[in-house]
Amino acid sequence: MAGVAHSKMAAVALTKEAEKRGHIIAVEEQGGHKIPTKLTSEQISEADVVIIAKMVTISGKNRFAGKPILDVSVNKAVREPALIIDQAENLLTSS
Repeated sequence: MAGVAHSKMAAVALTKEAEKRGHIIAVEEQGGHKIPTKLTSEQISEADVVIIAKMVTISGKNRFAGKPILDVSVNKAVREPALIIDQAENLLTSS
């Protein structure tokens, strides 16, 4: 899984839930016109699904072309990370 989150809290919540279920997750945080940790092309290539937790438009979404994408709000990712990971897993089984 790969994810782009504007909120560190969303990134932490999704990471904890994904790892609890045995998934490997890489997170790219965007915000304040900075991308402190950018996903590599290898991480994107290896991702089975992309979770985008956002409040505004993210940059570079075209990098995920051809990948199943789950767009969610940052607030939902923080409050309901289990539901978000459930939805991501459902994307995998339905593709």
